[in-house]
This record gives sequence, structure tokens and C-alpha cells, in this order.
Amino acid sequence: MQTNTIDFYVFSGTGNTMLVAKEMIQYFEENEIDVNLHHLEKSDPATINLKHTIGLAFPVAIQATYPFVWDFIEKLPQASGTEVFMVDTMGGYSGGIVGPLGKLLKKKGYSLLAAKEIVMPSNFFTKHSEQKQKKTIHAGLRKARIFAHDIHFRVASWPRPMPHEFLMNKINRSEKPWKFMRKKVPFKIETSKCIQCGICYRLCPADNIRMYEFPEFQDQCVLCLRCYNYCPSDAISAPPKMKKYKAVSVSDLLHNNKTASEPENHTDNTKGLEEK
Repeated sequence: MQTNTIDFYVFSGTGNTMLVAKEMIQYFEENEIDVNLHHLEKSDPATINLKHTIGLAFPVAIQATYPFVWDFIEKLPQASGTEVFMVDTMGGYSGGIVGPLGKLLKKKGYSLLAAKEIVMPSNFFTKHSEQKQKKTIHAGLRKARIFAHDIHFRVASWPRPMPHEFLMNKINRSEKPWKFMRKKVPFKIETSKCIQCGICYRLCPADNIRMYEFPEFQDQCVLCLRCYNYCPSDAISAPPKMKKYKAVSVSDLLHNNKTASEPENHTDNTKGLEEK
């Protein structure tokens, strides 16, 4: 790397990406590289420091990644050679992210340092045993550390794009697959179990949850599964085949997030409650 400081922008759904990012950060810091960890979903892309190396980490979703991740990247400022690397986590295959993301960043003037995709336990309808999950996590974290080493010594690379990636990316960027998935995996609040803690509201990266007497889902869910997996009272229901999975503690995902006692648009929420 050309700099000795990394600004690492990380979004993690149920924790896999955060585990990978932390493993990489540990390697960097052991080798006297400063790392600033930022929660991507709460960061302003206009404020990034172009004098630092930029890291991007996120999960794969619908063969690419989430709309708000794309929005963050598209709003990054123009650069003049700022180095950038990316790492994503996935259940098995992406097919629509590495090439299109590299093309976008290169067009913005960034220098493509390296990109890596790492298989971690699936967050969706997982069928693997706990032992199998542990093996997958161990292998993934080993790859993360090797990737950090390769970035450090400039032996990693950004894979060349394949033609099909741009088609898969086009599908991901349309609204149709997201609407389909919302219908396939409808989440519901079981008010008899809800303890009104607001954790689901605080965790949601898409502002899809409004806090009234009980949380209420809107129509912009991106199925990151944070609310479902981290609800402390199991008050959020999902299809029977979906299994609970979380790889980190809720505090790892809530840092610098909004608080339950100070919801956004508090006046509007109250007004909405009165009108119901």
C-alpha cells in the first residue's frame, strides 16, 4: 500500500462480514498499519479521506450487494489515484459485483488495489450443522488474514471482469428481485413477544422499520436479516425453514448507530401513532 492508514467501511448483516473485517484489521494493526473502522450504512461518502487507503466490506445479496451499499459507492467523491480494496462475504457465489464495482471505482479515479470474495456460513435457509459452520468460518477467516497480508505486500489483485457479471449486476440493480424476495420472506412482528426494546429499529440499515407502540415494517426491506436474527425476544417471525444465525454480538453492529430513545423523525412517528 502507498499509505499507512486504512479507512475501512464495513456493512455486516448478521456478522460474517464483520468477522472478516476484524480479522483483517487485526493483521493490519499487528503490522503497524492504522485502521479506522466505519459502519458503511451510517457513513457519509462525501467525507472520506482521499489521502488514506479505502477498504470496502459487505455481504453479497441477489448476486451482487444491497442498494444502500451501491448508493454509498456511487456517491464517493472523485479521486486521483486513491487506493481501494474490497472484500465481500457470500454463501457460495456472487457473479455480479467484483467487475462492475471495479469499473465504477476506476471511472471515479480510484486505484484498484485488490478484491476478494470469501465464503462464510449462509444467512439464508442454512442447513449446515454448527460444526460445519465453525469449519466454514475458520476457513473464511484464514482467507481474510491471507488477503490482508497480500494487500500489505501488494501481491493481491483485482480480478478481471467477466461479461456475465454486468448482466447479473443489472438484475441486482433493478427493483423486481427485491420485491420478489420481500414477498418470499415476509417478516412479521409478534406483539405478544415484543418487549419494545427498539433493537430492530436501531439495526435496520434501510430505514424499513418505524417505531410506534410496536415496530412496524415498511416496504423497503432488503432482507439483511439483522432484525430477525438479533431480536432478543424472538418476536420477529419468518418462514419455518429459515434458521437463526448471528456471528457477532449486537453491540458490534450498533456502534455509532441511532438509539432507540432518539428515533429519526420522532415527531412524525408520534403523529403516525396518534392517527392510527
